[in-house]
Amino acid sequence: MKKILLLVIITTCIFTTILSDNVCKAKNIDSSHTVLAELGALSWCPHCPKASQALHDLFSSEEYNFYYVTLVYDKSIMAQKRGGWLRDAYAPMLYIDGGYDVVDYNPMSVSSDYARAISNAGKREVHDINLNVNATWMGNAKIDVRISIKNNEKKPYFGHLRVYVTEIVSRWDDEDGKPFNYAFLDYAFNTYVLVRGGKTFELSKIWDGTKKHGNQTFPDIEPDNIMIIATISHWLPHIQKNPWDNPSPYFIAQYVDEVSATTPD
Repeated sequence: MKKILLLVIITTCIFTTILSDNVCKAKNIDSSHTVLAELGALSWCPHCPKASQALHDLFSSEEYNFYYVTLVYDKSIMAQKRGGWLRDAYAPMLYIDGGYDVVDYNPMSVSSDYARAISNAGKREVHDINLNVNATWMGNAKIDVRISIKNNEKKPYFGHLRVYVTEIVSRWDDEDGKPFNYAFLDYAFNTYVLVRGGKTFELSKIWDGTKKHGNQTFPDIEPDNIMIIATISHWLPHIQKNPWDNPSPYFIAQYVDEVSATTPD
């Protein structure tokens, strides 16, 4: 199977290629939590349009309890950095729940492969955490983002909070000339949090699209084209393996416990 190989180097962000509303989308899906999917992609990758469309169709069907983010590596330094964490070397590649599962691209079964991985991840045993995100449009590309994390367990919870600011219909097109969906612009939060047992932890900030995000600014974003996707992962690292042997396939995964999303009001 031909794929696009890309070498993600966090320090230099060089790529080498080789060809060979806080409301859950799902309809009454029995799952332990809302799943996160992250699609590693390139604007010139010939296989990415089919992968992107398959994922978007699953999301639009409202039959699966998940949200997704598209990491457009060749358009965003912030996406490159996330891909570097995951040690992604091929596109398209789908990462489920922070690396709990990694789904390679197969053109004959891409939709069913993605659906199966999302469904299986939704059955995982997770920490009992409630996560809520609210966002208010402040004008001039500024968004007030507010997060609430409730620990329903007795023990303290130490987690990695990642809050993705995504563009629903992206400014970046795939190789077929169609916009990507839910393309990652930058984090509103990317930090560790400690929540005592039975307690709620809250935090907020103004995300400003006019400021530098990597090497870009986004002063032209529109409120109805932005989705804020909040995720919380337990801090405990898991050594996971990407579906190849060379380059180095191993990465540190932090499994997602809960996801919440909203658009600015």
